[in-house]
Amino acid sequence: MALRPLPVGIEQDRDVEAALHWLASVSCDAPAFWRRIEAAQAHYRAFTEASQNLGQDPDLADLGPDLVASFLAQAKSLLDGRRTYDIALASRCIPWIKQLGVDVNELARVDGAAERARRMLTDTSTAPDGPMLELVMGGNYAADGLEVTFVPEAPGQAKTPDLHLFVPGVAEPVAIELKRLRQGQYELEERARHRLIFRRAAAIIDTRGLSLHIDVTYTRELQDVPEGYLAEWLSHFLASPLVLPGAYPWCDEFGAGEIQQANLPAVREDTRNSSLYFGTKMARLLSDAQVRDSGYHLAAGGEPDERDPRYMDKVRYASVVTWQCTAAKSIEKKARHLKNRLAEAEKQVRSAGIGIIHLAMDAEASCESSDLRRERNKQVILEFKSESLVAALYVHYLVPRISEAHSWLVDETVDKFGAGRGEVPSMMIFKCSKPLDNDLPAWKQAVPVPKS
Repeated sequence: MALRPLPVGIEQDRDVEAALHWLASVSCDAPAFWRRIEAAQAHYRAFTEASQNLGQDPDLADLGPDLVASFLAQAKSLLDGRRTYDIALASRCIPWIKQLGVDVNELARVDGAAERARRMLTDTSTAPDGPMLELVMGGNYAADGLEVTFVPEAPGQAKTPDLHLFVPGVAEPVAIELKRLRQGQYELEERARHRLIFRRAAAIIDTRGLSLHIDVTYTRELQDVPEGYLAEWLSHFLASPLVLPGAYPWCDEFGAGEIQQANLPAVREDTRNSSLYFGTKMARLLSDAQVRDSGYHLAAGGEPDERDPRYMDKVRYASVVTWQCTAAKSIEKKARHLKNRLAEAEKQVRSAGIGIIHLAMDAEASCESSDLRRERNKQVILEFKSESLVAALYVHYLVPRISEAHSWLVDETVDKFGAGRGEVPSMMIFKCSKPLDNDLPAWKQAVPVPKS
């Protein structure tokens, strides 16, 4: 029986389309702009077709030298390229382009906006989430009926704020500085270390065709954990003469965990008349629980879907490893505070009489370090001695999510600080988002799961 062809795109979003067309128009070479995106989509296909990358969520840096095109390619793939649309990358890229498109008409009338966008498009080697923050917030301010302009950068001179806001009755423009705090090096190294630990266990899983759920909580920093740690405990489990009800537990100087049979029947039921993406849904089915986007690994054997090698059919075996690290040193290092970036931002608005600062940073869902980081940030901000009048300071916590119910999803929590006793007005990056009926921060929100 012939396979049914895949649908072309995921959804038709007019705001995303409008944002892409505006960027193409300000690039001064629209045909070259679209060719860059098509080349990035080709890089993505090549990466995901390689057998060694099966189940690996790619970073932008894995997809070729043009990081800007790879970022924008996710938006174009939402519209017309299901094969190059990445479930993990989408929520890190598309929300920015969506919000840009929501206010693109207002943004197009802001002085300096086209030049700022062109500068972003020219710098192919840098991820564009920082410039996208500037463009999106410029559009947000303009859409609120406020007069703003982008401040041109002067090479060789002291850094200037990103925007000037003109307030009736105030002689000098209000300076607005926007900073995007990226993932710390410690977090990147910790995840890379755990991939090595997992691969040693995955070699055993693949050799023996095992379907297991291994859950581990590390109480030491991963740099101290032997690379063969999980493989050794898996070998103990396989050699154990005891048949224990439920899970096989362990506890030692490096952490604690348990091994049990995975719910392979749930995966096979899901793939009875279709194929299954080698990612979070498979991990959820195997473990019978929600998994953190960055806190699991999969090892499986089966037949890839001929239409898309990222999907599996006729799954023979499948195992999932879920993990977290609660070591005090790990939490301390991941809960890096924003003092240095705050000092930089304050210096950049100091030349103006009044300043507004926006700091945007990622937070990890269901992770102890997110709570600690927020408390540290509050402490730093309240103790910070500013040499200028910062009328408002916003800290935007962003949690990009992988969702089975939505094409893309990002949760945002904003902490507001202001000078004096006046109430700081609300200002979100993704201002068209739907507010939830609870007081939980973004990283504690539950992601909806389809009932079928």
